Amino acid sequence: MSPPASMIGARIELLRLHQELARWRMADRQARFWWRDDDARGSTPRLGRLLEIAERHHAPLTLAAIPDPANVELPACLDRAPVDLVQHGIDHLNRRSGPAAGELPHDWPLDRLVAELTRSRAALPPQTAPIFVPPWNDVHPQLPAALSVSGFTGWSAWPGAAPAEGGPRRIDAHVDLLRWRGGARFRGYGRLLKAFRAALADRRRRGDWNAPIGLLTHHLDHDEPAWACLDWFLGRFRTHPAISWRSLKSLIAEAEPPSIPPFGGQPHSS
Repeated sequence: MSPPASMIGARIELLRLHQELARWRMADRQARFWWRDDDARGSTPRLGRLLEIAERHHAPLTLAAIPDPANVELPACLDRAPVDLVQHGIDHLNRRSGPAAGELPHDWPLDRLVAELTRSRAALPPQTAPIFVPPWNDVHPQLPAALSVSGFTGWSAWPGAAPAEGGPRRIDAHVDLLRWRGGARFRGYGRLLKAFRAALADRRRRGDWNAPIGLLTHHLDHDEPAWACLDWFLGRFRTHPAISWRSLKSLIAEAEPPSIPPFGGQPHSS
């Protein structure tokens, strides 16, 4: 299966992506891909559809769950797919004024951050990995320090989010399945494939073959074209010889951090 025949640009991008992956094979290298889905809140039909896709393709999935009573029972529906739960914020409430959303006001001191992280973490299932994903990719200046004090081993945002020094290892997502301006919708086969190709080429040219490349999805916001593309993309590239699909938890556990800044532009983030 490929993009529809009418999508000439997408088919060209698919060819270019395969050409880039061929360069990786010639170099005897494997790109490290990983997958994060945000905003899990309870066992919903859409979550079931996401898990069915992950199971069918044996694709490691990092599910960023909001601390919420609805998520206490999540582990019961995750057994069938290779899924790791991580923490998505403290409650997913916007406390910022202005156009940029964020749940952690930047005037909150370190002790307030630590208290909120500790409190909210207790609202998630015990199987939740100590990895944090800030909603809207809003990075409080003291977030890394607060995560360290609170016992988190890693965190993940988006390359356009504010840089932060120190703290646990950070591994960002890079390619968003959706576009957000004007409402959530599928970004298109061509744009998705071009973004992956650009990320791969960037790492190859720098010689930083091990820098991970993250796919970002939001199952509660997918339209039908987004679902179709996700299923197609994993079916096409899950077992590609030039790609190794990894879990975020396994990447965080590795001792050696990536040596280049992550690749990507700024998506909507929730």
